[in-house]
Amino acid sequence: MENLPLSDGSRLAYDWQPDGDGAPLVFLNGILMNLRSWKGQSGPLSKIYPCLLHDFRGQLYSSKVFPEDWSMAGHLADLKALLDALELERCHLIGTSYGGEVGLLFAKAFPERVQSLSVIASVPWSDALLKRQVRLWRDLAEVDRGLLYDAVATCSYSGDFLERTGTFFDSRRAEFAKLPEDFFTSFVRLCDAFLGFHMSPESLGAISCPTLLIGAGSDVLKTPAYSRIMEAHIPNATYMEIPGAGHAVVIEQPKTVTGYLKAFIEKHT
Repeated sequence: MENLPLSDGSRLAYDWQPDGDGAPLVFLNGILMNLRSWKGQSGPLSKIYPCLLHDFRGQLYSSKVFPEDWSMAGHLADLKALLDALELERCHLIGTSYGGEVGLLFAKAFPERVQSLSVIASVPWSDALLKRQVRLWRDLAEVDRGLLYDAVATCSYSGDFLERTGTFFDSRRAEFAKLPEDFFTSFVRLCDAFLGFHMSPESLGAISCPTLLIGAGSDVLKTPAYSRIMEAHIPNATYMEIPGAGHAVVIEQPKTVTGYLKAFIEKHT
């Protein structure tokens, strides 16, 4: 893991795996993920393609310093700075949830840098129910980290997955509660940034690169209906759905997600 200094004095933690051929795969985290959360996808795919993973500003391994007027658009400048520093002209963007939404914004803002875009369990905007859920997470981060973990897990995983991995989640809950204070204050800022995110149908229509949309069939947080909306408005979009998977589909069904990504990227390399 390395760190990229940014112009405002903060830094981005990243892991650059340069082996492989072709344009690199750039992975964009979900809101509570870190760059190691992608091992189910980056592990096998890094044997074929160069891979770049990083933590967004505010996530576990990166700086937790924000300008006062921070929004999700701020991640675009950070990501561009990282690509520029590594001299990566074009890439395949792969994002899940919060990272998928950053990917949508980046593909629209910098089409010349994006060879393809894969958007997993993400949304173009939030309805009232999703906004209430994210506000609940934000409020719990300030008062009870254990309950925050429970609230996120309840919405992020399918019932079958929770049944099969219950003891694992019990141990992770205790570890989560011990994370440093600035992790949780930064999480609040990321939640606020997400609550301000909105891409209109016209903005979606301006995304010109080949786009893979992956929905999770049992996702109760960012339901597959959102992916279907994006499919209708992004000109060169393909939709795939993974039945029975919860929102954290990259964790629940890593081999299936990797297979979809590999086939899509091969087609657009």
